[in-house]
Formats: sequence, C-alpha cells, structure tokens
Amino acid sequence: MHDEFQLETRRKLVPAWLLSVSVHLVLLIGISFLAVGPGASSLTEEFARPVGIVLARKSANFEPVYFDETADDPDERDSQADLMADDRSQPSPPASPPESLVLSEFALPKTSDLPLGGISSIDTPRLTVNNSRPKLPGMDESAIIAEEQAKMRAANARGPTTKLSVFGSKEAVGGSFVFLIDRSQSMGGGGLGVLKDAEDELVRVLHGLEAKHRFQVVVYHDKSVYLERRELLPATDANKALVPGFLSTKAAFGATGHESALMSALSLEPDIIFLLTDGGEPALKDQQIRAIVRLASPRTAIHCVQFGSGPLQDSNNFLARLAAATGGEYGYVDVN
Repeated sequence: MHDEFQLETRRKLVPAWLLSVSVHLVLLIGISFLAVGPGASSLTEEFARPVGIVLARKSANFEPVYFDETADDPDERDSQADLMADDRSQPSPPASPPESLVLSEFALPKTSDLPLGGISSIDTPRLTVNNSRPKLPGMDESAIIAEEQAKMRAANARGPTTKLSVFGSKEAVGGSFVFLIDRSQSMGGGGLGVLKDAEDELVRVLHGLEAKHRFQVVVYHDKSVYLERRELLPATDANKALVPGFLSTKAAFGATGHESALMSALSLEPDIIFLLTDGGEPALKDQQIRAIVRLASPRTAIHCVQFGSGPLQDSNNFLARLAAATGGEYGYVDVN
C-alpha cells in the first residue's frame, strides 16, 4: 500500500518538472533573441557595404593620379587625368598684397644729381692735383671716419681757422699749418724739376693767411731745416716775406728721410701738414705709418701731394695710405 502511494506521487511530479524546464527554456531562447537580434543585423549590414577599386597611374610630373570608378568611358578617365596633371603643373597665382602694403612709385636720383667729392674748380698754377682716398690696410680707416676726424680737428683748432688748398687739392681747414717740402735730388733740376713750382705755389697759398693764423715751412732731404726757428710763426707779412729767400737758398740733393721729417713737423702740433714730395725711396712701411698716425692723432691731418712723370702707377702707395689714416687728402701731380 505504501509503495503504490509513492509511485503515484512520482507520476504526478514528473509532468510538473518537465513543464518547469520547458517554460524556462522558452524564456531563455526569447531573451537571447532579443539580446542578439539587433547586433546580428548591424554586423550583417557592416559586411554588406560595397567595396570599390581605386585606379591610379603616374602623371608626367611623377605624381599619382586617381580615377573616378564611376567613369566607365576610358577616354573620360584619360581626360580627367590630363586635367589633374595640368592643374598641378600650373603655378598658383601669387596672392595680391593688401593695398596698405603696396608702395607707391618713386624716382631714383640720377647720377648727375649726386654730389661728387674731389678737387674744387679754382684757378691754380699749371700743375694740378688728381685726388684719391684709399683705405689703409689694418688701420680700420675709412673716408667717412676721416672726414669726421677732420671736422673734429677743425672744431678743436687753436685759434681762428681758415681754408687752404695746394695745387687745387681739396681745401683743408685749420688755424696752424706746416708746409713740408721734399728737397731731395729727385725733386730738383736733375730729377722732376718741380721745386720752383712748389715754391711759387707756397707763396701764393700764404697770401690767404692772416696774422691770427700760424705757419711753418720745413724743407728736408736726409735732414730737416726750419724757417727762422723751430716753432709755429704768426702769419704776419714780415714772416711770410721770408719764405722766398729761404727756399731759394736750399739746394736739392741727398737722400730722402720721410719719417724723420714728418716726426719733426708733428712735434710742432699743427692742425694741418701739407707734404709735397715725389714719394721717392725709401718708402714708408706700414709700421712706420702707424707710428706717425699715433703721433698725429687726434690733432693733425696730413695732406700729401705727390709729384710724378706720367700717369699714377700705384693709387694705394704709402702717401695715399698715410693721408687716409690721418684724415687728410692725397693728390697726384703729373708734371707732364
């Protein structure tokens, strides 16, 4: 009796268990479909996208040209490639600058309108100077610096100043002057024969000085000789009258001592030295020029007038470098 009751109970429980499993299985399948359904649809769409083929070829300028796959006609593709190549080969037009940056037209000055440096046009003896101003290597001198130095010397001159020009050279401004004349053999009758011209020019120049100015005349070969005494003299009529007789008694002979003569003239501390010479040997070396420049600076400017026969051969000789280094002018006189 008891066994029959258990068997009957089991028969009743089995259908309920199967029913529970079936219900849960149906629910699980429904939930899975709801969760997976949209994702599967998107993946299907992702893989269903169309894929095209890109065609490219090298153009004339070695750049890749891409073709539109929708152009079925080969001729149309070729025309597209040609148009793209032409666009790349043509340079882009430059952008126009804004009106605020466009400069208005202006006229440059003509060469004839520019001021020219050099000698002034004045009445002079038959010998005239061709001026030039070279640079002295290693001394960092220039025409602009030298001109400024000359202006400073004129401003700091002791006493009233005046302007003097020798053989038509550029005017020198100062209040005290030393005329240093080379009387070596090459300057006399046995050489260039220019001493008489130099003496006449010196007498003419001295007429431009007044008693308030000072001057000295120094002649040299291997030694230096002064007018009257070794000092600057007032430019009185009496002192100026001594010059012709002084020069006429000094013969031209011997060698040339440029350095010692310049040192003697600089010891007088003048504003201006006019050196008249043929520049004969021995020429001054750069080391000697530097020593002279140190003694001359910043007070004295040395103006060099060189005599020669025929055209100037060396425009950067020691006289030209000496003048440039001291703020003076260099000029060449062709006696022919």
